[in-house]
Amino acid sequence: MHLKHHPGQVSFPGGKYEESDRSIIETAIREANEEVGIGTSQIEVFGTLPELNTISRFSVTPTLAFIDPAYQLKVDRNEVEEAFEVPIKVIFDSKNLISQTFNVNNERHRVFCIAYQNHYIWGMTAQIIHAMQKHLFH
Repeated sequence: MHLKHHPGQVSFPGGKYEESDRSIIETAIREANEEVGIGTSQIEVFGTLPELNTISRFSVTPTLAFIDPAYQLKVDRNEVEEAFEVPIKVIFDSKNLISQTFNVNNERHRVFCIAYQNHYIWGMTAQIIHAMQKHLFH
């Protein structure tokens, strides 16, 4: 809740590209390690999705990877309050993803969301899920 940008929201690991990163993929791997402790050797990147933009004018390049199922979660409590997994069958089922269009600053925006157990996944995280569904199944 104390974060400057998007406090209290459910999100995938992520963050800002740093000059020490050799690529956006390296940024994604570094952030996954920093935020939830997934080791570099446990991440097998298989691609990226096209860049997405947030309502708050951030640009996001989703990185897709397989994670070794034996990973040990190590949450950075400064950035992450709780971590949870959602079954892939929930993520890939387009019926679980709902959307609403509304106006912000005279611009129309479509916001997606998925309800899972006691979590409400929305905003950029749900937008990434939507982009992944479109990329894989349409």
